[in-house]
Amino acid sequence: MAKIAVPDLVPVPESSDRDTRKGVQSVEHAFALLQVFVHAEKSLAIKDIAEVSGMPASKVHHYLVSLVRVGAVRQLPDGTYDLGSFALHMGLAALRKLEPVELASSAASRLCDETGEATFISVWGNFGPTSVRYFEGAQPVTVEIRVGNVLPLAISATGRVYLTWGSESQLAPVLAREKVAQSEIDVIRNTTMQIGLGRVDGELLPRIASLAAPVFDQAGRLALVITQLGWSGEFDIALDGKLANSLTRCASQLSRQLGYTGSAHQLR
Repeated sequence: MAKIAVPDLVPVPESSDRDTRKGVQSVEHAFALLQVFVHAEKSLAIKDIAEVSGMPASKVHHYLVSLVRVGAVRQLPDGTYDLGSFALHMGLAALRKLEPVELASSAASRLCDETGEATFISVWGNFGPTSVRYFEGAQPVTVEIRVGNVLPLAISATGRVYLTWGSESQLAPVLAREKVAQSEIDVIRNTTMQIGLGRVDGELLPRIASLAAPVFDQAGRLALVITQLGWSGEFDIALDGKLANSLTRCASQLSRQLGYTGSAHQLR
């Protein structure tokens, strides 16, 4: 089993005096197990979960039965376990309650109406850039970015924005998994920084072109990314085109709303 780093996981003892308030210990055990999945990079067998959590395998199995029933965990065909649909929806619900996402949702919806192009919002999740809102454009596109999708760093417009302005500590493990060469990273960063947008045309999906813009918070950190996509050849990826200008203006206005006062080109 690959080593799983779980710095926040604290096994819950059978009797604890760390908190005098009465609680439900089984709930605490269940969430301790869920933390194992949060930090794991792949689905896990019961013996792996038991090893990391410090619980007996038989006890882990009993908890998994209940967690599967409520949708917090799912069992895969090979018998291993991973986070389930309820866990995803709960995490997305928490993300949606963040003010930047709410502000961006309204702006992205207006941008979608204005341009007619599919538009989505991404934030940084446990495994990389993760879509949290999607708005279908007037122009039909058979590829839909589903809520919860994780975008690759090097070959998606969204990923290239994170690769250019994201936190190095967050990027490192994802880059290691994607095995992106440093020379490629340098080229992507230089290009994206120069044009101020992430841009791809067929790199991620054949016949799909995309533009993505960074949104920064008051501290100059990358808060989220707004992305538009469409059919290659029909979707205008020109840097002086209407789409690029509308997207840049939308992201800039959002950044100002979040308290950002600098220039995106000055951050790295």
